[in-house]
Amino acid sequence: MRKMLMAFVVAGTLAFEASAQSRRETAPPPPGTRYSLLGGETVGAGVDVVSGEFGWPGISFGFTHGTSRDSDVGARFDLLFGFEEVSSSSQFGIGFRVPFRTTVFRRDRISVLVHIDPGLKLYTTSSAAFGFQAPIGATVSYVATRDVVVAFGVDMPLTLLLTPDALRALYLAPTFGPAVEFHVDPRLTAGLNTRFGPVISTAGGGSQFGFVTQLLLAYRM
Repeated sequence: MRKMLMAFVVAGTLAFEASAQSRRETAPPPPGTRYSLLGGETVGAGVDVVSGEFGWPGISFGFTHGTSRDSDVGARFDLLFGFEEVSSSSQFGIGFRVPFRTTVFRRDRISVLVHIDPGLKLYTTSSAAFGFQAPIGATVSYVATRDVVVAFGVDMPLTLLLTPDALRALYLAPTFGPAVEFHVDPRLTAGLNTRFGPVISTAGGGSQFGFVTQLLLAYRM
């Protein structure tokens, strides 16, 4: 009788462990288990991430530090090939931004993040164009699998050029588009970020089509 009872206890324990393992494999990953640069999550408290984004309108190199579970701050250096994301306007420039990001909503597999990226921008036109930038935006993301995150973002790049007189204006670009992140492993992430929309100048002249298409490579230090 004692042996039979022990057999039932062992069988029950094994069945419970198998059920728990199954739940762990099918349940969505807990928020913060994977850092994010394109989705609705931040990198996580105390986490440092280096990244590169390659495409149009330029190349960006960044560093991001998680200040809490729901917020992070970083630095981005931009090598620009296009003028304010305009598809038909090539112009070399440089920029520097300090992105502040925070997750404002999280439920099951869905999360929402907002950001602002204040900084400076300089274009090497015949008379150098210098000004301030403060892009703002929001991203909603869905954890499709433990390693894949799909997202949709709405951004409003804001650039105020102060010089030269011919380009002095406020440039706005209400853009939107999808993004995807793939976590190759807990440290390495690859992704694609896109945005599409009009670029508007307060100097007049109507709007022009602009877009962002960049490949992301990121590494958690």
